[in-house]
Amino acid sequence: MKGFWQVRFRVSGLNAEKLLNEARKRQIPLQSISRQADRSISIGCTPGNYRALATLAEEKGFSVTQTHPAGLLRLLYGLCRRWSLLVGAGICLCLLVFAMSFVWRIEIENAGIYEGEVRLFLNEADVHPGLRRGEIDLAELRQKLEWRLPQVKWVRTEWAGVTLRIRLEEGTPPPGVASAGLPGDIVAAEDGVLLRLTCYAGTPLCKEGDLVRAGQVLIRGVEKGPDGQSVAIKAQGAAVARVWISARMRMPMTEYETVPTGREYNRRVIALPFFQWSFQDTPDYLQWDMDVQKTQLGGAWLPVRLIREKYMEAALELRMRDADTVCLEAGRSAMQMLEKTYPDEDFVDKWVDYSMIEGDIIVATATAEIRRDIARYQKTP
Repeated sequence: MKGFWQVRFRVSGLNAEKLLNEARKRQIPLQSISRQADRSISIGCTPGNYRALATLAEEKGFSVTQTHPAGLLRLLYGLCRRWSLLVGAGICLCLLVFAMSFVWRIEIENAGIYEGEVRLFLNEADVHPGLRRGEIDLAELRQKLEWRLPQVKWVRTEWAGVTLRIRLEEGTPPPGVASAGLPGDIVAAEDGVLLRLTCYAGTPLCKEGDLVRAGQVLIRGVEKGPDGQSVAIKAQGAAVARVWISARMRMPMTEYETVPTGREYNRRVIALPFFQWSFQDTPDYLQWDMDVQKTQLGGAWLPVRLIREKYMEAALELRMRDADTVCLEAGRSAMQMLEKTYPDEDFVDKWVDYSMIEGDIIVATATAEIRRDIARYQKTP
């Protein structure tokens, strides 16, 4: 803080550096020392140290001039001279604090079909923009909304600046029990290991931990009737299972690279805005690398360029790549493909396996484990 609370002044006199040495001996801290064009020295220090240094300068015969505040002290002096600006800033700050104590916006999130009911409740409770925040009890508002909307899981009320935010989470009603006239089973939509099997209607045929295959019946659409006879019904339930998804990427171990043959060909081209012209033909190389240099011949009114083209003949050679590098690239590509194919899935675990086919092709298989409901209704034939 001392570096901001200081004054600046100039010391003039023959060999003013002696004053600095004397101040150092008397342990008077100085800051921001610089020499000026008129051979004077500009010094900064705190107001208390300035008085001690001014007394020392008077004793040694040096002249102290152009004293003015610096840093934070200068800012405070400037604000005191512009008191109207300071008063205006204070008034604006008070108005801002006062405005922050009101509600200026109401947001209703994730209400779905209940949004109209929530707005009707707020209208009846006289909760509207422009109301003081102290007049709204968030806990009481949440309790009344939960009592009025028993179909929702929970209601959250919170402040977000000057916004009253109300967020609802709709409840998930259980599926209905058996419906007559539509007998059918619950089968597995894909392979997996059962983690949880919930039966709402029907007879379960599997248990948690079983490995099931796609199309296997999980819940049979049959129940015992009042007379003890088996009755065909519509099976209903959920089956959360561990499922494995994968993506595969093939990458060759070989690649072509260009090798210079030593032959070169230079060609010059005149380029205009709408066409190019050259008195030289392109070389008859099958493969080449090119180096191009462009030189502007005219200005803005004559846009003509000279293009120097250097053709370097090259031959293509097939070479083997490093196996670790190929595996790393193939694994990254397979993992990116997996994440792009299943963007909405939450991976529990993921890994990459490698294999080689045909001697020069690496196959990377990215596999991930996910958890999802594999139950699917299938009508009984």
